[in-house]
Amino acid sequence: MKLTESRRYLSKVVICCAFSLYGLKLLAQLPADLNATKETKALYQKINTRREKGISIGHQDDLAYGHGWYKVKGRSDVKDVTGKYPNVIGWEIGDIELGKPYNLDSVYFDDMRQHIMETHKRGGITTLSWHANNIVSGKNAWDCAQDTVVRSILPAGSNHQQYLQWLDRTAGFLLSLKDNQGNLIPVVLRPYHEHTGAWFWWGAKQCSPQEYKDLWKMTAEYFQQKHGIHHLLYCYSPSETESEAQFLERYPGDEYVDLVAFDCYVPGNGTLEDIAKYKVAMAKNISIIAEYARKSGKIPTIGETGLESIKNPSYFTEVVYPLIRGKGLAWILFWRNAYEKDKPNHYYVPYKGHPAASDFKKFANKKNILLH
Repeated sequence: MKLTESRRYLSKVVICCAFSLYGLKLLAQLPADLNATKETKALYQKINTRREKGISIGHQDDLAYGHGWYKVKGRSDVKDVTGKYPNVIGWEIGDIELGKPYNLDSVYFDDMRQHIMETHKRGGITTLSWHANNIVSGKNAWDCAQDTVVRSILPAGSNHQQYLQWLDRTAGFLLSLKDNQGNLIPVVLRPYHEHTGAWFWWGAKQCSPQEYKDLWKMTAEYFQQKHGIHHLLYCYSPSETESEAQFLERYPGDEYVDLVAFDCYVPGNGTLEDIAKYKVAMAKNISIIAEYARKSGKIPTIGETGLESIKNPSYFTEVVYPLIRGKGLAWILFWRNAYEKDKPNHYYVPYKGHPAASDFKKFANKKNILLH
């Protein structure tokens, strides 16, 4: 499946007109999908204009569970501490391709759908990651011992037809995201992320740059052409990179991407030395995406980040805030607060009573930090 030559031409005409008439800013108000729904176009423009006011706070799985609790209606660890919900809520749809009723973190897809509706009504934004299983081994996304998985699911590959069935199931969920009027709720999809690392079956050591690009294009085109899905914004989100050249090595093209991002965590045990390394990596990667966004008209954001257990009580005001202030980023998404009893230290925003809670509240109350 390839974009038709006419569509490629039209895409280039739109881009050229945007440059010549209005400059870079207009580009970021036009989704890459030329058939995007009006609601999706409105979301794209809202994301772009909102970042002029500041950066939105995001949190993974925020409404489904938190530190020490699971499935409590209306609850949120972010809200417990700040009094407000995150502007951006991330969800994981891994295992949807297997037809399971819940995802790999035991969040039921029916509940997720309801939370996405609630977020939409509040004027918030939903972003979806997808840790799809390894179709060759039958194990999870982190089973990356093979270097033929991507090749096997591309057209002419031995697992291509089965993977299309996985895409069909995923499309079914995406098409079920509707508001009370029956309109499709636009969401941000961040597929095949952290691909510059080597810990997923779609990683840099598991497939060639061209194979990765072909996987991305195949997925987007199948959703659009087979299922008529035009309510997605696509976010390209590698792990840390060292340069724009490395960032773009597996980039599928501007006609397939709406937001550019990266994932970056404090390494090791969160020591002062680890945090120093984090600051360097964050600053470098923010600069990379901000510069490419300026040139291409895409919207820059931070796909995932955080300090596990938040061992530094001033992490948010003294580490994060100076890094993100004034950079034009749409949002910063902190990873999940695990509810599982065997993961008591796996959390990335402070819960009520945590030593960093007052710092997080101070961070959240800054005028250019956005919640709702």
